[in-house]
Amino acid sequence: MTARHLGYNIKRISIVLILVTALLISGIAIYTEMFRAGMGQNVLSKKVTSVEPSAVTTEASAQETSEVFEPITKPVIQPKSTVQESPLPFNQLVLAQIGTYNKGSYPYLLNTDYANYNGVTSNLYYQGKLLLKANPSGDRASHCVGITFEVFFRAMQDWNQRQGNAGDNIKGLNYDQLSDFILKWYVAGPKTENNLVIALEKYKLGKQITNFEEARPGDFIDFSRENQTGHTVVLIDWVRDNGKIVGLRYWSSQESTNGIAYKTEYFNILRSDGTKYGKIIKDKVLIGRVVP
Repeated sequence: MTARHLGYNIKRISIVLILVTALLISGIAIYTEMFRAGMGQNVLSKKVTSVEPSAVTTEASAQETSEVFEPITKPVIQPKSTVQESPLPFNQLVLAQIGTYNKGSYPYLLNTDYANYNGVTSNLYYQGKLLLKANPSGDRASHCVGITFEVFFRAMQDWNQRQGNAGDNIKGLNYDQLSDFILKWYVAGPKTENNLVIALEKYKLGKQITNFEEARPGDFIDFSRENQTGHTVVLIDWVRDNGKIVGLRYWSSQESTNGIAYKTEYFNILRSDGTKYGKIIKDKVLIGRVVP
């Protein structure tokens, strides 16, 4: 090989080395930028991950704070249950009977057509005889004394069946005695001599409850109002204001609800501002408990 050829080859090798070196340097630079970019993305990802939970936590905290400290407007009158579960078996049957009237229409009707209508939703029979008559129209209308007696009567039939007794034999009462019982329940005369408590006690079917705190859901109540009206109902619960009994929630049939419904009324006792809670005369509330 001549010196000329050797010099030419050396020059070619040098050029190749320069090109290879340049390529290596470019590759390293590109890789470095990619690595930096990747690291930057990872750092950003970590920052976002650390921020998102913080934002959610802040929002949740704000919600919790609003729930804790947000002013809540509450009514002055708040019901307080008398007893969650009554241990009185017959009262439970009364409440069960109430539940059977939750479907359909049961309008209110009060009239003086006693020969054809007695305030019950369907005809009631006792010892093979017609005892009380439903409205001939078949609309299942009722009034307060009628529907409460109907519930009592059906609960007694249920009670007798559970005890293995005849359903149409209520405490040994004959037809005429039960008819007299009904007249007293219906207040057919002065209330001092005719009311559901007197009916229960006369025929040894129950007793009067004088302590309101001893009353239980399923007890029967007869009360009078300041406007000279009265009502017969099934007690559901007392209504209290700071622990004080100021009214009652009940079930019955009344014109104001156009028939069978739950309703709340208040006693004519004074609030702290001197105004009355309602119109029921508290001293004229008669509570009767059936004790078969």
